[in-house]
Amino acid sequence: MPPKKAQRTKHIDSRLTEDEYNIISEKAKNTGLSNSKYIRNLAMNYPIKSTVDQRALAELVKCKSDLGRLGGLFKLWLESENGTWGDLGDRRYEDISDLVDDLIAKEDELLQIARKLLD
Repeated sequence: MPPKKAQRTKHIDSRLTEDEYNIISEKAKNTGLSNSKYIRNLAMNYPIKSTVDQRALAELVKCKSDLGRLGGLFKLWLESENGTWGDLGDRRYEDISDLVDDLIAKEDELLQIARKLLD
């Protein structure tokens, strides 16, 4: 049988200005918590994970995936059917190499931002 969950029966009243109440409510909403649970977690130094940060992280991961797919499509475009490199037009191979390096650098930059969001 699972342990009994402690009943929360005690109340703490606090007077707030309208602005303070709105700020707390908005922050609680961004974490997906009720005002009461948000304030309790703050007071008890429990970690609070923002759903805004989680959404931003999901967008960064999607962007990184898109960059990876773009690199794959780019490589596919460069290769011709017989396995040789395709027509580059007025571009040189050095230009293409620089572009690939830029894609890789942006991918790494996105990973660094995502890691900061997780910390």
